[in-house]
Amino acid sequence: MDTGLNGKTILITGGSMGIGKASALAFGHETGSRVAVTYFKNEVSAKEAVASIERDGGTAFATYMSLADHASIEKAVEAIARRFGSIDVLVNNAIQWGSGENRSKAFEEMSMKQWQETVGINLFGTVKVTQLVVPFMRKQKWGRIVNISSDIGYDSLKGSGPYGSLKTALFGLTSNLVEELSADGILSNVVLPSWTLVERHMANFPEEFRREAAKAFPTRRITTAQDVASLIVYLGSAANGHINGEHIRVTGKSSQPLLNMLMSEYRAKQAERAITAS
Repeated sequence: MDTGLNGKTILITGGSMGIGKASALAFGHETGSRVAVTYFKNEVSAKEAVASIERDGGTAFATYMSLADHASIEKAVEAIARRFGSIDVLVNNAIQWGSGENRSKAFEEMSMKQWQETVGINLFGTVKVTQLVVPFMRKQKWGRIVNISSDIGYDSLKGSGPYGSLKTALFGLTSNLVEELSADGILSNVVLPSWTLVERHMANFPEEFRREAAKAFPTRRITTAQDVASLIVYLGSAANGHINGEHIRVTGKSSQPLLNMLMSEYRAKQAERAITAS
């Protein structure tokens, strides 16, 4: 299948880890593509992705960007445009998690600071990136935008109110992009991964839990970053000729409620073990 990415520049925000990094590497394998990734904290990992793409004969570039700092967004887009001349594909993947102290709290106990950090910074930062990239796409009458949401936008879990609200806000953003950009050959879609085996989950959840979590997936395996990246590459390429405004899950048809229950049971067992050990 010809993805038509030869000579195209792909910008992946948050491309240093997880789904973003897997997507950068996947785009980097497409002949003639030029991959730009942004990083916030993980400069080393971002540069590792660049080095990997270049070792395989591709072209890549990494630059710093913070969704909370719109001046840094402008500098990042300017640097990429200066390096490659244009931006043809945008993957809005970056997220700044903010402080973790309030996560998993009951809804009424969640601080407004957590809401502001999760929804405000990330949503407005994503909008800013998109506003800066769209003129390149309009000028060339072609573009692809892939917004990375989450299955949590449909089926939530305790403590994820701000995160789920942010990810659902991307539905409305994408709908507006479809209305405003489609006539200029720019297609916009949403990808919704399930709980995915990214670095932080591998580090924070032992194999014992991962085996249990796989029971929430009819495929009996947890979604991988590469599973998600494959869809992102397709939607962000010329092979996608007319998929527009869709919300596409990459979940293996997993059950978030069952995963929530398994996670709750796991945390309860952890708490019991901690009490016993003390």
